[in-house]
Amino acid sequence: MTKIVYPVLLLLLAGVILFAGCAQPKAPATPAPTPVTPTPLPDTIKVVANPQYGQILVDANGMTLYYFAKDTPRAGTSACTGACPGIWPAFDATAVMVSSPLKASDFGEFTRADGGKQTTYMGWPLYYYSADKAPGDTNGYGFNKLWYVMSPTGVVTLTPTPAPATTMPTTVRTTAVPYYGGGGGY
Repeated sequence: MTKIVYPVLLLLLAGVILFAGCAQPKAPATPAPTPVTPTPLPDTIKVVANPQYGQILVDANGMTLYYFAKDTPRAGTSACTGACPGIWPAFDATAVMVSSPLKASDFGEFTRADGGKQTTYMGWPLYYYSADKAPGDTNGYGFNKLWYVMSPTGVVTLTPTPAPATTMPTTVRTTAVPYYGGGGGY
């Protein structure tokens, strides 16, 4: 009987091992990784068309960027000092991201005397005007004949085309115009 028991036991053991191998759950197939396309960062400085001044520079939110005619390009300083930065805050784009026609190499940065950073374009320090309240406002253009919008081709002092007059005035103003004087151009 032992002769029959061993082969039967071996056969049973082989069946159990085979059955155990079939009964184990299979590992789930690992899906292939989905390629990730990086989302491009938004431009920190853009070019927009302005109906009065043509192509101008704005920040990521559409706020107009200006230059100050008293600044010296590539000097690494700002002539806007004292009370001036309260009216003409410095523009600081912590990281410059631009698309064509702008080139990142045309932008720079320097540390102002007050310790703040200021972004430059073609060497000119860039500013906001505090009276511009909405994207596209250009209220600071021509202020004291020293402040102008920045163009993608550099500094440009354009004179906007005035609306044609339909009639000539028949009276002359006789009231005095107040003089707000000096103030360093701001």
